[in-house]
Amino acid sequence: MPGPQDHLAEQGRVPDVSRPREADHPYEARVRPDDLQARLERLPANHPSSPFRDDGTRKPPPPDLAKYELPLPDEPHSPADPDLPAADQARTNPDGSWDWKGYHLTPEQSRRADQGLARCREMEGRNAEGRYSDRGITPTMRDIEAQLDYGQLVPDTERLALKDPDRYKEKFAKLIADEPDVDLSGIVAKISDGVRYTYTFEDNDYISGVQQLRTVLTNAGFELYELKNAWIDKSKAYQGINSSWMDPNWGQLFEVQMHTPASWKAKQESHQAYEIAEAPCSPPEDRAAALIEQDQIFNKVSIPGDAKDIPSYRKEGW
Repeated sequence: MPGPQDHLAEQGRVPDVSRPREADHPYEARVRPDDLQARLERLPANHPSSPFRDDGTRKPPPPDLAKYELPLPDEPHSPADPDLPAADQARTNPDGSWDWKGYHLTPEQSRRADQGLARCREMEGRNAEGRYSDRGITPTMRDIEAQLDYGQLVPDTERLALKDPDRYKEKFAKLIADEPDVDLSGIVAKISDGVRYTYTFEDNDYISGVQQLRTVLTNAGFELYELKNAWIDKSKAYQGINSSWMDPNWGQLFEVQMHTPASWKAKQESHQAYEIAEAPCSPPEDRAAALIEQDQIFNKVSIPGDAKDIPSYRKEGW
């Protein structure tokens, strides 16, 4: 029986296997690392890929993203909450509707929330195996961290970057309840913390750190849509700065929080009380006790310098 080589021979196209195959495309030829580095060193200082700043000093090396890679969670929903009765646990019903803590989404609303969350996963930058490339917001946030004179991303940033699916749907349901006349696409657009990051700055560096972070985020091409300064009102059961930024490549908002180590710790410690205070299924007495607990935790947090003077901001028309 004739084989592939026989058919090629009949057409006069038997390949010459004695010669090594050349790359079909110039980009297939690998550039040696030392040659690539030499090319980068010769770029002008103002070139975006140059390893040098405009003043001639060397930029810090890019972060090793492999250190931060995590698999995407296998569980599609939050673990059971021991403080809630079985009827109030998060669940997707046979018809595709969703319920949790007194919140409800219809099948169509739940499906649209799933689509919004899937877009957040893409935007964050991990593939299905949990690996990062040079695209995505998380790698960019690590690059920004390397440029800061003060502050750093909080531990477990990669684990915390994506909002939990049920908490995303909870936010979706809250916004629908608040603005029932807004179409579902508009609701998705209003969720700014589907992807979120937190930077912390020591008290003495807080003002300078926040200002520099805003500048670096803007220079990276992100647009500030909202900044809420909770330091202004010490009576609130929360302290810190929350900001929402637009990624023009995705047309989607993401969140950046700016804390001191003490306010970040207080946020973590008060999270359970926050959940109880926000849940519509919480009895009034439990909600009142949770608010008191939040106040007690945040009252121990000192206000850094002139943080109260940082003005809040909201983009006009948004």
